[in-house]
Amino acid sequence: MQRLTAAEIEHVKAITNTGELYYDYDPLIEQARNYAYAVCRQFNQAYLTQEPHYEWLQALFATCGTNFTVGYGFITEFGFNLHIGNNFHAGKNLKIIDCNRVVIGDNVTLGDNVGIYTSNHAFDAEKRAQHWCSELPITIGDNTIVETGCTIVPGTTIGANCLIKAGSVVRATIADNTIVSGVPAH
Repeated sequence: MQRLTAAEIEHVKAITNTGELYYDYDPLIEQARNYAYAVCRQFNQAYLTQEPHYEWLQALFATCGTNFTVGYGFITEFGFNLHIGNNFHAGKNLKIIDCNRVVIGDNVTLGDNVGIYTSNHAFDAEKRAQHWCSELPITIGDNTIVETGCTIVPGTTIGANCLIKAGSVVRATIADNTIVSGVPAH
């Protein structure tokens, strides 16, 4: 599977990062997705038999700080919309669907089975059946912990110094220095 060129990546971002509806099976979007999935599969397979090859994942990302670890079962949709700060640690089965920009600050810890999803499927049933989507960005501030089993939905901003308790679904802006829990988190 071939990685997209820089120009092709910018073309895909111009389609997916607008917040407007777009056709999800555009050939370049499919190529970007398939490449990221292939790298994630390779990382996860190697993780089981040898030292994790974090550099394979970091090469997918738009930016990645120092001191990065992620557990087995990691997957990202594109990688090139993903910005990760320094001292990032995530447990197993992290899913980041980064069809729009995902920014994760410094000193962030994510528990096992966390899902970060920028994707919205079309509300209109006909468009949804034809694979139309829109995406909204997600931001997680510095010094934040997202505990096991949390889901973060499109358009969410989590401030700095926050604690998101296990099993929460975050679907609104969370102010700095806040502890939230529940479905929806509050």
